[in-house]
Amino acid sequence: MKNQFYLFALLWLIVPVSLFAQEPEPFEYPFAAPGTDTRGVFGEDNRKEVKDAEGFQDFVRATAVMVSKDAMYDNKFYSYTLRERLSKIFGTDKFGSDVRFLDQPALANCTGFLIAPDILVTAGHCVDDLADAQGKYWVFDYTNDLYFNPTDHSINVKPTDVYEVAEVYSTILDDELDKDYAVIRLNRKSERAPYRFRTSGKVSNFTSVNTIGSPTGLPLKFSGNATVVDNSPENWFKTNIDAFPGNSGGPVFDQNGFLEGILVRGAIEYDYSRGEYTGDYIYDSSCDCIKTVAFENTLFNAGCQIHKITDIPYNLKILAIYENLKYAIENKLDQRFDQWNSYSWIYSSQYAPADKESLLLLAAKNGYQYAVENIFGVVKDELKEQDNRALLDAAYSKGNYTLLQYFLDQGIYPDVKGTTYQTLLQESLKKGDLQAAKLLVDAGADVQLKDAYGNSLLHSAAASGNERVASFLISKGLSLTEKNNDGQTPEKVAKKAGFKDLSKYLKKERKARS
Repeated sequence: MKNQFYLFALLWLIVPVSLFAQEPEPFEYPFAAPGTDTRGVFGEDNRKEVKDAEGFQDFVRATAVMVSKDAMYDNKFYSYTLRERLSKIFGTDKFGSDVRFLDQPALANCTGFLIAPDILVTAGHCVDDLADAQGKYWVFDYTNDLYFNPTDHSINVKPTDVYEVAEVYSTILDDELDKDYAVIRLNRKSERAPYRFRTSGKVSNFTSVNTIGSPTGLPLKFSGNATVVDNSPENWFKTNIDAFPGNSGGPVFDQNGFLEGILVRGAIEYDYSRGEYTGDYIYDSSCDCIKTVAFENTLFNAGCQIHKITDIPYNLKILAIYENLKYAIENKLDQRFDQWNSYSWIYSSQYAPADKESLLLLAAKNGYQYAVENIFGVVKDELKEQDNRALLDAAYSKGNYTLLQYFLDQGIYPDVKGTTYQTLLQESLKKGDLQAAKLLVDAGADVQLKDAYGNSLLHSAAASGNERVASFLISKGLSLTEKNNDGQTPEKVAKKAGFKDLSKYLKKERKARS
């Protein structure tokens, strides 16, 4: 990939917290990788404040910016404004009318977005490795609604909106392979609704697309009115989205909010005043002012290039889907579950992560019947005996008789043992749980079961001294005179165990039936 540039702002953009207490050092160009710059606008500048992006507020909340830890002090971030930065770079304080947002802070380096509660995606050229990533914060809700103090250049950010990196799952920047992505795990989960993303096929040409990001480090901006220009490359596609340095790693999504890719590269123009290529701001001698680099269209230039989300590692996409469903299940969030249930194929053992608990079993353990019913219909035919027993146990262990009844109604064999040596009926009677026992018997559980010593269920009830269970079993037809391997009737077992009242009760019932 030649004559194109990565859309991120370097750490030079970040201002040390001590900067405002002393004379600042000379500025270096803050908005590009070493030896590169990035591009700006195609046609009219369509960027706007994210609060004005109606219908996309969940996406705004799921979008974060990367900020050096050096820029924070005492829970505040510090940054120059865009006006101050550009004036230092170009040596003039004159600006064309197309240079916007001049008095807003220019703090961030890159953009990223959630694809799971604690999994964030960005561009590969934004994250080298874990050591590099741990020198940065990821800040959510970095919008123009935050208070920026123009006197001390501080920005008030809620500590709950600031995250650190716990793990780098994968990061790659390879021009030859056209790969540029990073997938990282944050130090805690967020309640924000992550982006849903494409897992198959590819975006169509002329599809309308949008992005949210931090152009030149500014508070998040929404950029729309753009389309896919060329979807033919294997790993990326070309658009005419308006983006600047700092937009790197930002989400590119369609009008329905489905994520298509990661914003990574753009076109450039030669700046004769500085003798280098640029794609964001340029000096215009005719007005002795700074202007925004603009292209009429994407013909004969690189356009704004988007790394396809389908090209990130398969296992990480699967992990993200799993974690979203897990979060919805554990918190019993119907709407969130419905959103991610569109990936219902993940319930099948063919796709589910091998090292993770079954989502169906997780839903059963959490007593989340809404999810159970949605998942069970997908995987019912592939469930093994031990799976079915685990589901019954999950419902029973929580005393969730409604869920237990559901599983029995769906045809799970009530006497399934799985890896255990007792049926659930045997276990429930041992614990004196007649409510569960009645459900199981009504579903066809075998009350005539015997253990290896010839003890019937009534023998077991007699040994435990439970008259209610004994009465229930007698009502189901169990014999009062049947003997175990030791030649003892239930009545004798109760007497030997010291349960005289139960022994008398069993004797009375025996005589009444003789």
